[in-house]
Amino acid sequence: MNKEKLANEELAKTFRQNIDEITEKAIAAYGLTYTQSAGAGLDAPLLRWCDFILRYIPPAKRQIFVSNKFPLTLPPEPEMGLHRIEKLLIQGGDVNPYQSKTLTEFDTSSVDRRKRTDGLWADWGIHHLHLPLNPVSLGQAYSDRPRPGWLLFLKVYANAVLFIDVRKHDEDNLFVLHELVETYIRNWPDDAERYRLEVLGLDWERSPTDTERKQLRDAGMNVPLEVDGKFYIGPGMGVTSAVTSLNASRLCARIRSYTYFVAKEVTRTSFAQKIISKGVESPEFQLVFLLEGNLGIHEKVSNECWHIPRDRSNDLFSIWHNDFMPVGQAKRLSNIGLNPWDSIESL
Repeated sequence: MNKEKLANEELAKTFRQNIDEITEKAIAAYGLTYTQSAGAGLDAPLLRWCDFILRYIPPAKRQIFVSNKFPLTLPPEPEMGLHRIEKLLIQGGDVNPYQSKTLTEFDTSSVDRRKRTDGLWADWGIHHLHLPLNPVSLGQAYSDRPRPGWLLFLKVYANAVLFIDVRKHDEDNLFVLHELVETYIRNWPDDAERYRLEVLGLDWERSPTDTERKQLRDAGMNVPLEVDGKFYIGPGMGVTSAVTSLNASRLCARIRSYTYFVAKEVTRTSFAQKIISKGVESPEFQLVFLLEGNLGIHEKVSNECWHIPRDRSNDLFSIWHNDFMPVGQAKRLSNIGLNPWDSIESL
């Protein structure tokens, strides 16, 4: 192995260690359950973080589209809760306190396979929000959870949301109901077309029941859904054999892969050339979380820091930065004022 490649490998190793350190602090800051009891690679902090940031709904103004299940006749309390969610989504408010508490309490490193991710979201990318009478109070992590409560099922996009249905929380097999997915597919067939399988000869005697689908999902198995003679695979990509989100695993792997290429590119940047021009023969680079909420590359000998960009299209550094530390999470972490963060002031 030549000297340059060896240096790249060492820097990539350092950056991956920094990623894990920053991730562990982010997990603690958000109060995410993280037991590290499962082993077999499931105890990686980055996997836990990826599951959370993918389920988290970034506050943004969104247009609402409704299925043919609407308008609904609801009791007064969930109807008020639904109107509140509509207003928050239209105005760009934070709806995460109305998500399931499993957003922070389900844990990819849990010994209980059934408590590693939200199965409906992992399969079909469908979120659910609680519809209580009272709004979230200041300092309240999650909304009230009346029993029996009502849930809004929806798909969330960058600037739009699809309201699928509102159902009572105590329905049997609620989170595997094929009817929810059928409603999505039949109301937005163009959107669902991306997930249609081109299959020949798939002729089962009957589709699995909702109870059977739950058993299969709990065992880490994904099965297609037949709707009007067509077969679909969940846009959430389903669960792994360990019953974690496949999308979370893919994001985790992509971040780690990009970290290697980021390390390789650092030595070619104008920042690195500036450090060398100052007479630093053996620069010591590390990743840091800057106090304003972005990542930076800090050189220890010169005490210089380069703010990693976010807004450059098709730029490795920007893509990697946004994948690992989305703007919404970064801003909140910065506002919390955590200690001790391995952070430095802007230089």
